[in-house]
Amino acid sequence: MKKSNFLVGILITLIGLLLLIIPKQCLNAVVILLGIEAVANGIYNLMYIRKLVPDSSFQFTVICRGMLSLVIGLLAFFLPVRFAKVVEGIWTIALYILAVYLIAGAILELFAMGKIRNTEIDRKQYILEALISIIAAVILFIVPAEKVGTAILRICGLVVALFGAIYLFYTWKNRPIVQEPVEVIDEISGEIEKSSE
Repeated sequence: MKKSNFLVGILITLIGLLLLIIPKQCLNAVVILLGIEAVANGIYNLMYIRKLVPDSSFQFTVICRGMLSLVIGLLAFFLPVRFAKVVEGIWTIALYILAVYLIAGAILELFAMGKIRNTEIDRKQYILEALISIIAAVILFIVPAEKVGTAILRICGLVVALFGAIYLFYTWKNRPIVQEPVEVIDEISGEIEKSSE
């Protein structure tokens, strides 16, 4: 059993339990993490995705998406951290900003993928990313509603915790069996041979 897989399972389960127990505080952490992810995504788009196809409209779309990711990511990270005590509801504002960004980013990504449909580049990953962004945006629009949002966060926490527990069980069940070395005595020579099998 790889220790890293086991640790990932524990981490997933812990995140799910935290979402289940303290959903509001976890949501604040999710806003900051989404901001960091948006910055990383923007840098990745500008450095690598932009160079996939020499088409100028594709490159312009990817540059727009990358710059949007950088700006929104920095806002999502710094606004709540800087103004959380001063402006009431800054976390909710950050959630709405991220939701709008996810929808705009998904639209730009789908447009860019349409530009490369005649190339040999596999587009499934990017289309799936756009669909996940739209679903995440819908969830982010719903979450600020007091009762419904908390219920959705707790349901997500339960699902994530169950997934983590199943992943831990699967990792433990499929661990390699440790075999002890066996000593074999050669009857003719009387020498002892150790088998590593």
